[in-house]
Amino acid sequence: MIAPPSDMAFQQAKTPEASPQFLQNVAKPDRATTRKPEHKLTRVTFRVSRLMEFCSKRELQNQTGHSVYDWPLVVLKEIMDNALDACEEAEVAPVIEVTVGPGSITIQDNADGLDADTIESILDYTIRVSSREAYVSPTRGAQGNALKTILAMGYVLDREAADRDADAAGVTIIETRGVKHRIEFGVDHINNQPKIEHTKTPSAIDVGTKVTVGWPKSQAEELFLFVAEQFQQLTQAYFWFNPHLSLRGVWYGREFVNVEATDPNWEKWRPRNPTSPHWYDESRLQRYLAAHVARDRDLKRQRTVRAFIAEFRGLSGTAVQRKILEEVGCSHQSLAEFFGVERVNRVGIAKLLASMKRHSKPVTPKRLGVIGEEHLKQRFLEAGGNVETFKYQQRKGMTDDGIPYIVEFAFGLHQSGLTQQGAAISRKIITGANWSVGIHNPFRAFGSTGEGLESTLAKVRANAREPVICALHLASAYIQYADRGKSSIILTDDAKQPDD
Repeated sequence: MIAPPSDMAFQQAKTPEASPQFLQNVAKPDRATTRKPEHKLTRVTFRVSRLMEFCSKRELQNQTGHSVYDWPLVVLKEIMDNALDACEEAEVAPVIEVTVGPGSITIQDNADGLDADTIESILDYTIRVSSREAYVSPTRGAQGNALKTILAMGYVLDREAADRDADAAGVTIIETRGVKHRIEFGVDHINNQPKIEHTKTPSAIDVGTKVTVGWPKSQAEELFLFVAEQFQQLTQAYFWFNPHLSLRGVWYGREFVNVEATDPNWEKWRPRNPTSPHWYDESRLQRYLAAHVARDRDLKRQRTVRAFIAEFRGLSGTAVQRKILEEVGCSHQSLAEFFGVERVNRVGIAKLLASMKRHSKPVTPKRLGVIGEEHLKQRFLEAGGNVETFKYQQRKGMTDDGIPYIVEFAFGLHQSGLTQQGAAISRKIITGANWSVGIHNPFRAFGSTGEGLESTLAKVRANAREPVICALHLASAYIQYADRGKSSIILTDDAKQPDD
């Protein structure tokens, strides 16, 4: 700030000889207002672990493809899918129980149980863990991160609680093969990464696996109440698409479903069925080969190309294996050497795929597994449907890529829609793919037309207020999803329907 000149200074300014003194008085700054040099920040580069992507609400919503209000449904779907797959791998008809109580969701199956190595790998957040991720086959799920997100949910919700003083934590209990694994998920705030406490004690569960996902009590009551109806409907939807499933569900001590399998011996494509070379293109086969080479390296073993070929459907015979090896020129070659050390052997992979397809037969759509009219009709009637209005349609065929598919659709009116005195019943829609159910409708667009299931139903005036019951299921050897949460299926226009 500049000090104003005094009256005497103006008087002196009338004489030229006084001008310099005047200018000094006018322009002289106040020493008290002189600024000091500002302190400068020296920026440093911090290393932040990407493992923390599992430790925030925003990132978990991205990982699961669903909002926090759908997380109880995500827990149900992912663990149910795992339980059904495990039972089919063990070749037993699945018997599953779902129990929801204050602060916990529990799902128990009757399969062979999880081995300790699998549980340890689930706790390693530096890798994805899946026995199906690189395969191309009809599978309920192949994301490789489902259980990792579930372990983190309790921590994230606990941290969101407004009245927390202690460090947040989420607890999941896995009981299998006589061992109780208590897994507490927290965060190491120094290294900024997940902190897992894994303790083992004896358990009475020696058949199958029992998974209990803990939910912070401050969050559980509100969330469970919000999704109660949808959770129970989602649980019941599983027996629509799985004729071999016996299912019981208990919600806060009240049984809401208890059904026996309509066909315990029902046949479908099982996880242990060999994959078909006709389901791969060059990029998918390269990825499958890379997964095998990486696993062989981890196990410190060398396998041959012949051993790899033998895993495919129709290629287990030595004679056909010999023909393929001669055509490709990789007899007695290790899988790692064939794949390529410095550069991927894309030419060789393309020749191998073409030869394997040439010496094997495509899988017909019906081998995937047909749910069937009788099973869907029985479920329709149990839901209150009118038998005279029931309609069933089936479409099966192959895409241009040689991928088999089956679409089954059941439709009809609820009994209340035929009587004026009946109470208003809203429509019931069950959708899913590969014998799993969708949390929300995954059929949002049928090919390039932009029309999905909702617009198709609207054309026949089956809006949300109409008492219709419909079930739509797609079985396919290769399903593309638009997101990690498998909430939307990408459908193409190249499907052939020879049975039309």
